[in-house]
Amino acid sequence: MARFVISDAAGQTQIFEIGDSTVNIGRADSNDLVLNHPSVSRHHARLTVLPGNTALLIDLGSLNGIYVNGQQVHEHPLKDQDKINLGLYELKFEVAAEEPLHIEAGTSDTGAHVEELITPGALQSSLRVKAEAGAPAGLGVQDQLRALERENKLLKLLLGVGKTLSSVLTPEEIMHRVMELVFQMDNVERGFVMLLDDKKNFKPAVLLYKNERLKADGRGVALSRAIINRVTTDRVPLLIHDVAGDERFKSSESLRMSGIRSAMCAPLIYKDKVFGLFYVDCLTKLWAFSKDELNIFSVVAAEAAISFDNARSHEELSRRVIERQALERFLSGAIVERILSNPDQVHLGGENQIATILFSDIRGFTRMSEKMEPQEVVELLNEYFTEMTDLIFENGGTLDKYLGDGIMALFGAPITKPDDTLRAVKTAIEMQKSLARLNADWEAQGKRSLRMGVGINTGPVTAGNIGSSKRMDYTVIGDAVNLASRLCANAAGGQILISESTFQTIDQNLPARRLAPILVKGKETPVEVYEVVWALSATDPVGTRLSSAPSG
Repeated sequence: MARFVISDAAGQTQIFEIGDSTVNIGRADSNDLVLNHPSVSRHHARLTVLPGNTALLIDLGSLNGIYVNGQQVHEHPLKDQDKINLGLYELKFEVAAEEPLHIEAGTSDTGAHVEELITPGALQSSLRVKAEAGAPAGLGVQDQLRALERENKLLKLLLGVGKTLSSVLTPEEIMHRVMELVFQMDNVERGFVMLLDDKKNFKPAVLLYKNERLKADGRGVALSRAIINRVTTDRVPLLIHDVAGDERFKSSESLRMSGIRSAMCAPLIYKDKVFGLFYVDCLTKLWAFSKDELNIFSVVAAEAAISFDNARSHEELSRRVIERQALERFLSGAIVERILSNPDQVHLGGENQIATILFSDIRGFTRMSEKMEPQEVVELLNEYFTEMTDLIFENGGTLDKYLGDGIMALFGAPITKPDDTLRAVKTAIEMQKSLARLNADWEAQGKRSLRMGVGINTGPVTAGNIGSSKRMDYTVIGDAVNLASRLCANAAGGQILISESTFQTIDQNLPARRLAPILVKGKETPVEVYEVVWALSATDPVGTRLSSAPSG
């Protein structure tokens, strides 16, 4: 098994276990190993594990290049202990050989909660403090006192675990808190918490040290694939002792390079789910840890797993709140509930579908706003947008975006209904009527009135979350969108223009009149266009017919 030991400019050390045959490295979040610094290109390098376990590092055309042991390379097979420089990061490539180690397994039943162990009988069992057994043979008074002090220290650590981790809600803070706890144990000098991602691969783990002196020690960790599999698959804690001091293994180069004297490793398990593993070691003492300490260490790992589960639940809840808030910006409350209740019915990742697109724009608003106070402009637009947005939502539409003083709305995305096109036209008529009423109110108050043009088209689009890794919005793109925008640009104030496809989709008996074909940008030949006839009175034939359409 191979890994990268990563050092950054701030002196932080991380461990990244290489679990896949291909590892993409770079600044972009889509990489397997993310090195988030401007000195690293978005897609900087790729590590490919070839047959025979040869690890080939390839430069993907990065700006600052790749350096292995001080030499720039474009394609290079890596060897154990090679040092790679990517921007400000140094990565040491380590191959963990399956060398002989003295390994003792603890029990897999450590108890899910600390309170289950905090009883006189259970504590005695865990710490092996049994008064009736008497003092161990050969121990003097001072040795007995030291043993009691050690057991008392472990007891205090055990009692403080739940309190320390109960209010922590982020994985990063949990990692630091749990390491602060185990650093209270004698001989624990460094360690890390390594979590699994959604693909069951390990995320980079921050290696923490008890003090700065130990931080300068560059030795690796005693984790092979067999040890990791045993911890995560068999779900048992392990006590690991390096046997490099044994005459039989003096020739072992990998053991000499690692130099680990003693280590403990435990799974992070809660509700039968493995979150990752917890590892600590000692660089300076042989047989530094006892079975008692492994038991306590396993309990700390179990409590940490509970905290990680709580943190993930909190993150999921926060994500759903943010998701709801984002959806409510564009959709009516009823549609938001439908999406959240049946997420499998909605595809936000990107797909081709038929939709009806509505564009509206205020005529002459730029010139008008130049003669108005900024506050007056904002108040006017806010009142206008509130009225128009409410109508879009009431008719089951999606607010795509505000475009200055314009609006882009969708019908048929993300949820498709048979009457999408009819509801789009109904919305346009209601928007014109609503603006007429607003104008009457504004004129009565001595304010300016507005005139709005609307364009509608129906056709194939690509719909989905589009944007960057830092911000994405649900929208649609395609020629059908462009045509709807061109129709809006050609619509006069108070006019609703629809395309041939929109007209044919609804009903040829729709109260509309065919206009002369118009030439729009992006089209070589003129396009057929219709003007929807609307009237302000709710009892007129057009208003009556379209007001009966369902609103979703």
